[in-house]
Amino acid sequence: MKKIPLHYQLFFSIFIFLFFMSATILKAQQLENEILDIKDKYELTGGTVVLFDKNKITSLVNFGNANLEKNISVNNETQFRVASISKTITAIAFMQLVEQNKITLDADISKLLGFKCVNPYHPDIAITPRMLLSHTSTLTDDPNAYDSFLTATYENNPVPNLASLVTDSGNYYSKNLFLNQKPGSYFNYCNLNYGIIGTIIEKISGLRFDAYCAEFIFKPLGINATFNVNKITNINNLATLYRKIDNVWTPQTDNFNGIPPVFENINNYVVGTNAIRFAPQGGLRVSASDLSKIFSIFLNEGKYQKYPIISKSSFKAMTSSQWKYDGTNEDNANGLFRNWGLGIHLSTNTKGNDEIFSGNVNLFGHSGDAYGLVSDAFVDIKKGIGFVFITNGSGKPYAPSDSSSFYAIEKDVFNLIEPYLYKR
Repeated sequence: MKKIPLHYQLFFSIFIFLFFMSATILKAQQLENEILDIKDKYELTGGTVVLFDKNKITSLVNFGNANLEKNISVNNETQFRVASISKTITAIAFMQLVEQNKITLDADISKLLGFKCVNPYHPDIAITPRMLLSHTSTLTDDPNAYDSFLTATYENNPVPNLASLVTDSGNYYSKNLFLNQKPGSYFNYCNLNYGIIGTIIEKISGLRFDAYCAEFIFKPLGINATFNVNKITNINNLATLYRKIDNVWTPQTDNFNGIPPVFENINNYVVGTNAIRFAPQGGLRVSASDLSKIFSIFLNEGKYQKYPIISKSSFKAMTSSQWKYDGTNEDNANGLFRNWGLGIHLSTNTKGNDEIFSGNVNLFGHSGDAYGLVSDAFVDIKKGIGFVFITNGSGKPYAPSDSSSFYAIEKDVFNLIEPYLYKR
């Protein structure tokens, strides 16, 4: 057989390399163009879409503005207040303490907090961290008691003690903070659950909640993320969140106009009294790419680049069903919540309800919705892939999808990225 000359072999190798490189570039451009079409359709302020696998980011598209007034474009370093996705990170922090045998999932939170926190309709049933993490504690975000306490937490100096909200003699207490349901058996999505979890983390670790997460989650991951706006190194990298009100883009939060904020009530905060000050339920600021690194640990049984963020047992516990819809045991947000782990939404992918992608796939993750922002971070553990989608505002009201309990904008993004993730 005649041997092919070396220069022909080299030419052929270069040709193949350039062919696949060109195909990759064209595919990336196509993804970006399709995302920009969605941006235009919903009049999105800005945002990011990230696709990733076990080891790396495979696609990243930034679009629009992080700040309209200063005309700052979204870039790879843009940090967003990702709303309820924060709860998954809070759950990771808690599970680290469980691994160290400093706490158990089924402990009585009244004993952990040092003050009484029980459902007045079922005072003999202890509320546990497992119930808080799986939203089965029967606590509620009562619009009067909880909202008043939340405002005081962010604005008052000193920060009010959590005991003043959840103990029956507290200044902010209301019986309406609890459902007349048996703790541990009924699902009700509740932000307060995670404010309590954050406070327990402080009690057990002796560290402020934001400091704990910085030291034991963000630092090992090598990411720029924080639960404390004062710790953001470049405030211009923080996206402002918007709503369009009377046809005018109106900032809702994180509108600092390049000037780092000063929150004096943080300086004399007493650890273990009220971690809601750092919003473990929704206050994480992080870029979409760094958020993908956090969620990639669920594709690697709790590890990031061989570094264990959580143990394999914690990974299994978080992604195992703690509560499942049976038709009577929930307030499931119009079918969005049908299965829940520990700080993790377990999608059953039921059409018309919690469907993300088509077909028989199950995804784990979390979504967020606050101050005009919508966010999603989900992984398919079996396929070893995941995605992050964040937008900091829409010019059109968020409307439900025809085929899912997620918003139409979310479902459009899901439908768009599905073939890129699954190579269909």
